[in-house]
Amino acid sequence: MKLDSVVMHTIDELAHISGTPGRTKELKEQQNLPLETIKQMLEIRAKYGEVQMNLALKQRLQRSLTGGGQEVRLSKEALMQQTGASEKWIDELTDQDLLFPVKTENGLQYSNDDILLLQLYERLEYLGLPIALPSLVRFQLRQLVRSEIAALEQYVQPRWQEEGLSSEQQVEQFQMILALTDTLISVMHRKLVYQL
Repeated sequence: MKLDSVVMHTIDELAHISGTPGRTKELKEQQNLPLETIKQMLEIRAKYGEVQMNLALKQRLQRSLTGGGQEVRLSKEALMQQTGASEKWIDELTDQDLLFPVKTENGLQYSNDDILLLQLYERLEYLGLPIALPSLVRFQLRQLVRSEIAALEQYVQPRWQEEGLSSEQQVEQFQMILALTDTLISVMHRKLVYQL
């Protein structure tokens, strides 16, 4: 199929071209992605590997859940209106450091991450899990972050200095480290849960 000199493929053609029919159909059926996005994901996979493709999928999912990648700043009232969460629930989560508003001269401002977190907490509660679980996860992650920062200071920053990386290159590598550790945590969590 051709459209203005751009070749458009069917799902079966993409599966054949990529050599990954199972993965291609999974992206279409389970992830419900448009064909153009599947093509982009497969190009990322071919160029950078499966891990990078999974990271791109995760980032795409987060953008779609939080309103498209644009950083938003919402007052508590706007957050309540957008999410349907009660003031009491938002205050409780904020007091437990389970939401991460920024203090400004106009009061607390919530971001799209807070919107996503609210959705996650509501879904966990709907499934029967108490808010104590995210509190425990936060506590454990705080310990992990301390170790991660120590490792960055001890091993990564000296290497950056030795290689003479620019600030932009350091930021790029740091973002990659965050994405990789995020995926590592996710995969290990899933594996550990299924081992019990």
